[in-house]
Amino acid sequence: MKMKTLHRIAAGVLFLQVAYAVVGGILLSLFAEDTSEIDNTDPPAAGGALYLLLVAAVIGGLFAGALLLATPGKFDRVPRWLKRLTLGGAFLVEGVIIAGVALNIITNSFGPDEFLNVVMIILSGIAAVVSAIELFRGGTEVVRSEAQIIS
Repeated sequence: MKMKTLHRIAAGVLFLQVAYAVVGGILLSLFAEDTSEIDNTDPPAAGGALYLLLVAAVIGGLFAGALLLATPGKFDRVPRWLKRLTLGGAFLVEGVIIAGVALNIITNSFGPDEFLNVVMIILSGIAAVVSAIELFRGGTEVVRSEAQIIS
């Protein structure tokens, strides 16, 4: 496969994951019955706000990574450190997804969900590998340009 095709697949996977998280969160907040007052009478802790902030950061990072992979030439003005941070974050999130799904496959009995889990591992693997390639590709360009300046 061409690298451009892999970029599109990886960007599509990241966009789908962001859409799944956002739409799933909205649907759960609209249709899930809130029993927190019945179950828990303690005042809300600051951990809930921190968790929401972390989830928003991960979703925003995946969305930014998808944009970087989908339109490689459009974001030339973005600082290199921010691109690396975004693509490194996408790589780490995809690695966590792969590990979680693999653990799910290992601990559960065999069934039709394993097919979907394997597809998820493959798609997240493509997104992780492409993110890592782009992460390290940016580093080699810097080394080459600095070597040309020195010589």
